[in-house]
Amino acid sequence: MTSSAASSPDRTWRVAIIGAGFVVQRAHIPGFQALPHVTIVALADVNQARAQEVAQEAGIPHVYTDYQEMLRRERPDIVVVATPNVFHKPMTLAALEAGAHVLCEKPLALSYADAQEMMALARERGRVLTVGTHFRWSTPMQAAKAQADAGFFGEIYAARSIWNRRTGIPGYGSWFTNQELAGAGALLDIGVHSLDRALYLMGYPQPVRVSGVTKAMFGPRAKGLGGWGIDKQAPDAQARFDVDDFAWAFIRFQNGAVLQLEVAWASHYPEEFLTQIYGTDGGGLVEGSERLTLYTELNGQPMTIQPELPRGGPGSYARMIRDFVRYLDGEPGATIVQPQEALTVALLLEGILRSAERGQEVDLGEITGQ
Repeated sequence: MTSSAASSPDRTWRVAIIGAGFVVQRAHIPGFQALPHVTIVALADVNQARAQEVAQEAGIPHVYTDYQEMLRRERPDIVVVATPNVFHKPMTLAALEAGAHVLCEKPLALSYADAQEMMALARERGRVLTVGTHFRWSTPMQAAKAQADAGFFGEIYAARSIWNRRTGIPGYGSWFTNQELAGAGALLDIGVHSLDRALYLMGYPQPVRVSGVTKAMFGPRAKGLGGWGIDKQAPDAQARFDVDDFAWAFIRFQNGAVLQLEVAWASHYPEEFLTQIYGTDGGGLVEGSERLTLYTELNGQPMTIQPELPRGGPGSYARMIRDFVRYLDGEPGATIVQPQEALTVALLLEGILRSAERGQEVDLGEITGQ
């Protein structure tokens, strides 16, 4: 997909944000404000006091408690949707109807059908809709992707992507642990990032079957509380926790490749955040957002390569936002999470949850109707 919004780079993009939580404060606001031809014109949140505090600190002129009113009055060019998962679809559709391009926080939607509907409206209105799986913009991921595109790995036949937290449940009783608001737990939170990292390096092959398991082993016992999530509450055995805190999956692709996904909000195991690539000519290990190690052979001897990666500069979220705006400007080389990529992740998430519920492998054709 190419940008249908190519324009002169000297224009100013007017951004409105729905949601005033932690990720907005730490990522969206500084990311957009770092760009010279972008201005954040408004912020909407049902928590008026928090929205006013955040807006005042960031110099955002207008605050709303009703996002629909914000869309009508401000008519923004870009809308960020950063709210509990259940609201992603209606808010994104409203923003698209209002004529805005949309950066939606992950997961894009709670079902594949909903994600399709959202992308269809974006296409119909000639707007760009993308999702905030920003870790692919980290320095080692970009370096690994460059090697994949250059053929270093040869044929990628397998991958493994892990995000294991020791104590990382984002708030007992917060929306993250409420199935009605979140849809699911660790899978739809950190699992989305882990999936995108692996699929991105694999070239987003077409998945055909998936086997998944989800469990809630720590949250129901009020254990494993972490520091993420501005709405977190003190541990309370009576607080609502009806989502998963652990998810594993095994995915088969049309081209014969396979992917193993392992994510947990809490566990009796060290913290891990890594993506492994297995190829016929080389392998790769991306550790967190800091290090890339490459494996191959030279003259029949095993070789381990530690590339020198640039240090400093903006983080992965800032890079993603910068690329998003550059993409809207029509700049060559600017990339976003493409519609088909976002749909593939939505399909896999639904497939994993179905498989976990049934206790058996799921043919993804039953979801796509193909």
